[in-house]
Amino acid sequence: MLSSIGFIPDGNRRFAREHKVSIVEAYALGTEKAWQAIDWLREYPSIKSGVFYTLSLKNLARKKHELSLLFGIFEKELKKVTDSDYFERNGMQLKFIGRLDELPEKIRARIKEAEDTTADYSKKIIYLALGYDGQAEIVDAAKQVALDYKAGRIELQDIDEKSFMKYLYVPKEPEMIIRTSGEQRLSGFLPYQSTYSELYFCEKYWPEFEQSDLAKAVRDYGQRKKNFGK
Repeated sequence: MLSSIGFIPDGNRRFAREHKVSIVEAYALGTEKAWQAIDWLREYPSIKSGVFYTLSLKNLARKKHELSLLFGIFEKELKKVTDSDYFERNGMQLKFIGRLDELPEKIRARIKEAEDTTADYSKKIIYLALGYDGQAEIVDAAKQVALDYKAGRIELQDIDEKSFMKYLYVPKEPEMIIRTSGEQRLSGFLPYQSTYSELYFCEKYWPEFEQSDLAKAVRDYGQRKKNFGK
């Protein structure tokens, strides 16, 4: 039974071009869709964690005005977390992953507030990847392993594939990863954790993704035979 899921919400900018709406409107729709998807996960009690690829580390190299628009939306949406009792009522915890120190100070402050507000809830854990890159995640984990070894907290024989996972931003494998927009690649999303993840590619752009599309993906997962290399 599906217990963990990842999302690569792709296609906001292409949606804007094809539907002749502003990039601001497309990003706002995409953000709203992410909150909707989080709410849809309530329909699946077995799913205990979800990871959303919200903004990649490479995205931070986009034009300043576009990033300013994005950060403005993020700041507004993060404030909703602390102003609402939604996460308390549904027992959901928010965790933000990535190189968060690359983000503006205002966003980092809102992130801390959101994490503090939801820290005591554990029915579901929702990871939001901001300033994220899979290779950077592995490098950061390797650095922490080196620091722990140097400090005498671990021995080399303590490190294996399972124990290394604990040093990653997301210490769990997503059993299924959904990518929208028709693109069929992971784009640096959870490379270590996704070794045996089932991949599901949806042709719709992220703002067009619906609850029925999620249900279809979950059904598809249930019909697949998973051998895990055996």
